Amino acid sequence: MASLSNLMPPLDNGLLPAYLMLVSVLAIGNALQNFTTLHYSRRIYNGLFVSNPALKRKERTDENPRHNPEDSINKLVPASSTGKDVEKANDQLTPLAARLFAVWTLITGVVRLYTAYDVSNPALYQLSVLTHFLAGGHFLSELLVFKTCRPSVPVLFPIFAGSTGFIWMTLQYTHYVGPFTLPLFR
Repeated sequence: MASLSNLMPPLDNGLLPAYLMLVSVLAIGNALQNFTTLHYSRRIYNGLFVSNPALKRKERTDENPRHNPEDSINKLVPASSTGKDVEKANDQLTPLAARLFAVWTLITGVVRLYTAYDVSNPALYQLSVLTHFLAGGHFLSELLVFKTCRPSVPVLFPIFAGSTGFIWMTLQYTHYVGPFTLPLFR
């Protein structure tokens, strides 16, 4: 039977492969959790939202035949903290959103896991850098731009992990891969 140390990626060139394996295992675990429950994702995202009062339902006209406020990405806003609109509020985190997030997180975890075992592969390395950038950017935008989450450990951890991975991998690119070239231009 294989021991746990036999499953670890080779660390003779540095600690980045171990970090990639750790964040990939966490991502895969998070993906599996998102397939089974909304509980943990609700700890990240603000739960209750109401219809955006700034969006008015307009009649469809010949000039604007496709207008539908329900298609707007701004159709919901966080419910007020006073609670006066809570009875009209909806939960923005749906089972569909959780499954989409699960698939996205699973893909991210698999890319990072492959990179942990083949850290000198330029295409895998660049994809892994991109997964860190997108993950950190996603959570930062949800926190700062879209206001769908509040500062908390469940939100700050993926921002920290994504930013750390992005910066670390960017700084160590030449150590693990060599001079930077895009795979299409080699």
